[in-house]
Amino acid sequence: MLSTSSTSSTSGGWDLRIVSWNLWELRGDLHALVEAVQDLAPDVLLVQEAPRFVLPTTRLAWFARQVDRQILVGGRGGRGLAILATDEVAAQVIRRGMHPVAQQLSDLNSTYPRGVAAVRLSVPGGGAVVVSSTHLALQENNRLAHAAHLTELVDATGAPAIVGGDLNETAEGPARRLLESVLTDPAAQTEHTFPARGPVRRIDAVLATAGVQVRRAIAVTSTQRVDEERLSGASDHLPTLLDVTL
Repeated sequence: MLSTSSTSSTSGGWDLRIVSWNLWELRGDLHALVEAVQDLAPDVLLVQEAPRFVLPTTRLAWFARQVDRQILVGGRGGRGLAILATDEVAAQVIRRGMHPVAQQLSDLNSTYPRGVAAVRLSVPGGGAVVVSSTHLALQENNRLAHAAHLTELVDATGAPAIVGGDLNETAEGPARRLLESVLTDPAAQTEHTFPARGPVRRIDAVLATAGVQVRRAIAVTSTQRVDEERLSGASDHLPTLLDVTL
């Protein structure tokens, strides 16, 4: 069970809590979902499978209000991705955007739009950090193309980067191995995230580049008010959490 955390600036750096979660397009137990996010108190929430159909912007805005976060990226045309943050983090935004990623179409699953949602933040005291949300494809060839695109983006940031996502493969997969040239998963690979009811694979992670001091990296299985059973009904994935100092 996790305690809450809030943004802080200390002489040692800027402390942030990053949570990444595939929200299953808000089809699960919404009470458990909202309470879990409130308990975790992320400074930045990286979302995959945000609502895409039937008033996607309105539904994402409703969720953001429930957890008292601003939408930095997301809504209609957001490719199922979103970045939510506290007012304090939102005040540090330098720029934000969505990078579409092309796919080879082979079946209906390959028609799901893919991309990278990214926000560049000013770090109090100097410097910057780029925080991104992404959702790799179900098809291996499309995952590899997506990972190559993401690697190029990270290489071009000129700053430390944090990427949270539903990666649709474990650390041994070819796309994950490609990403390892720029991004690493600091959590133990036994911190499984899928399926939420009886997780047996770690296909969700918050990855980070060198220059990000990681204080904690875990898959969340319960929170103060949401036990394991309720959390497994909030989405078909478990959330992943990274506490960092920049």
